[in-house]
Amino acid sequence: MTAAPAPPTASLLDDPDIFLAIEDLDLAGRGLADAVWHGQHQSLLRGEGVEFHSHRTYQAGDDLRRVNWSLLARTRRLFTKQSRQESRRPVHLLLDASGSMSIHHGPWSKLRYAVRALAAAAHLARRQGDAPSLGVLSGSGLSAALPPRSSADHVSGICAALAGVTAAGPGQMGAAFQEARTLCRQRGFILLISDFLDEADTLLSELAACRAQGHDVLALQVLDPAEIELPKTGDYDFLDPETGTRLRTSVESIATAYARRIAAWRRSLKQDAESRGLRWQSISTAAPLVQTVREWLR
Repeated sequence: MTAAPAPPTASLLDDPDIFLAIEDLDLAGRGLADAVWHGQHQSLLRGEGVEFHSHRTYQAGDDLRRVNWSLLARTRRLFTKQSRQESRRPVHLLLDASGSMSIHHGPWSKLRYAVRALAAAAHLARRQGDAPSLGVLSGSGLSAALPPRSSADHVSGICAALAGVTAAGPGQMGAAFQEARTLCRQRGFILLISDFLDEADTLLSELAACRAQGHDVLALQVLDPAEIELPKTGDYDFLDPETGTRLRTSVESIATAYARRIAAWRRSLKQDAESRGLRWQSISTAAPLVQTVREWLR
């Protein structure tokens, strides 16, 4: 008699909440980075990421875009430009910690989702030899600022700083971002995670200015599922977490119009960001973290 095969062990990646449930942020970030890193062959969190190194004689099949045509005009010989990856590229991690990031109608707030994504980004950056930095944007300005470094202790320090962040108060993102620019003097990759509910145009303008300075920029909008789609029925209190304003209404009377307006608002932000040369991603906290981080790599 042959014993029945044991059921396959579930992978960590089969549980979309596994990395959100881990309380130790450094461990959660490291595990998420491991899951994302596995099977990747391209550089992570990078744009072009190359600088000129040398020339070599052209060989059949070489990319014609790498041919030095000026050198051909002078020497009558074909040479291909060789490049090398830049090392220790800064990866500037920026977090919106205004009160609206505390919103959650499930087990996880937008802030909890964001800090775990940034912890993973810090580990990914260090793993490929880059130098992560951290700036936390709050109503009082830049409440945390860690310059770019690439040591393991520094990444642990970033995770510790993220673990201590609380979302509170009205957002004054423009002023806070101005302070954060001091972290981003060296050209690199900038990742900002925000719900873009406050001063969205100011934030996009600041990010566009960074793009004009040569940074590769990704703006990641994180929203709660209930912000994207209201319940179909019932009376609810709507509370502004930054001002404390409360409004009670029946969702049946507003759900359809709300869905249209929120979809139009998200499309408008995406178009605005991309018109400024920014990468844009808008997601719900219901999306598995591994999937979200992998999207950055496309």
